[in-house]
Amino acid sequence: MHIHVVCAKTQQNRGIFVPIGKMIQYKEMRQHPILRSHLPETRWITNARTLRMLDTYRTVFIKPNYGSGGTGIIRAKKVGRRYEVRCGSSRRVVRSHAVRRAIRSYRRPHRRYLVQQGLKLAKYKGSIFDARVYMQKPDSEWVISGVTGRVAAPRKVVTNYRKGGHAAPLSKVLLRVFKNDRAKMKEILDQIIELSRIIADTIDKNHPVRELGIDLAVEKSGQIWIIEANPHPGHMLFRQLPNHKMIRNILRNKRRIHHH
Repeated sequence: MHIHVVCAKTQQNRGIFVPIGKMIQYKEMRQHPILRSHLPETRWITNARTLRMLDTYRTVFIKPNYGSGGTGIIRAKKVGRRYEVRCGSSRRVVRSHAVRRAIRSYRRPHRRYLVQQGLKLAKYKGSIFDARVYMQKPDSEWVISGVTGRVAAPRKVVTNYRKGGHAAPLSKVLLRVFKNDRAKMKEILDQIIELSRIIADTIDKNHPVRELGIDLAVEKSGQIWIIEANPHPGHMLFRQLPNHKMIRNILRNKRRIHHH
């Protein structure tokens, strides 16, 4: 049996921010009855657990507990009786007993990693996409300052701006994916907004955050999955949108937050 491995090099995060590990996010959100059904299975990595989840889901993502920008993410995919494991542009084929070693070769030392269920994401113009919701708390209430689709670069497995992802109006993306079904588009968009509000309120209970970049994925079936909530979101993606209202909202609320 063989395994094939993909990973991106990890960079230092810039700026001062409140770090929130992916696992603690997952555990906190799992306590909410609405969020629970939108969370992909996520566990601390072990060799046995990785193989079990590969058998169950055929694709898994191995992610550092702390990190953003799509850096350090490894994808392992089962193809027939073989496995494909990738990290960035690097690939390997190994036997099943060597999966742990292959994955470990891409991992940074002294960092904890988790393994997450892979998703059957819908595609936009042949590339995977997800939704980025930019939440801010300039006063006592969370507001949605921006919503956009994030479309991965061709053949990339992450949608992040730093990894070549680009912005596209989310309504436009969803309309194309769901074949101009406006009712379906609105239903999914409304659900994304509602989930984002619940996520922000849930994380806010335990962490002193004022900004969150919430990433949600959409499957072909219309099922929405929560990827993560980034407490140090970048806003460059929103500069790519033809309508500049969202980036103006984000920058205005940033100024209000910093003046508090």
